[in-house]
Amino acid sequence: MTLNEADLVRRARDGDQDAFEALFREHQGTMYRLAYHFTGSADLAEDVTQDAFVKAWERLAHLRDDGAFGGWMRSILLNQVRDSYRRHKDEQSIEDLAGSAESTETDDPPPHDRLAHEQFRQDVRRAVMSLPEHQRTAVVMHHLEGLEIGDIAARLGLKKGTVLSRLSRGRQMLKKKLAGRTQGWPS
Repeated sequence: MTLNEADLVRRARDGDQDAFEALFREHQGTMYRLAYHFTGSADLAEDVTQDAFVKAWERLAHLRDDGAFGGWMRSILLNQVRDSYRRHKDEQSIEDLAGSAESTETDDPPPHDRLAHEQFRQDVRRAVMSLPEHQRTAVVMHHLEGLEIGDIAARLGLKKGTVLSRLSRGRQMLKKKLAGRTQGWPS
């Protein structure tokens, strides 16, 4: 017998750790990729992802729609990413925390271009994280995870029109926040 996500959530809520592990296995990759996109650090993304799943386990009783675990999990993860930014705001940037080595390829852009590009990525991350949660979720799922509107609606239990509205408003807010820096931002 194969259990669907809602059944797994119900069993996990009743204390079934195997059911929660199945939810973890199903969503871990997506959550990690999302965390990595925002943090730019494999180690930090792993920490944020683990922290988010721990919070999900602790707060599972608060999930209202058993079939909406993925969307709920994204919200928890994005809050963990935001908390990580707050903890490190006076320290070096998230990218510096990654400890990534300088590339040695000969076709690298000049340092000032790399710096400008990295600054733009940080600006976009901050702008996305500052969106209201419902808009941030739609923007992240569509533009960062590459999900279609119908898939987002199904995962969040919303109508397509609601997702389109949230996506549109989120884009408008991002354009305002990134005024003068939006070349190439989808319209």
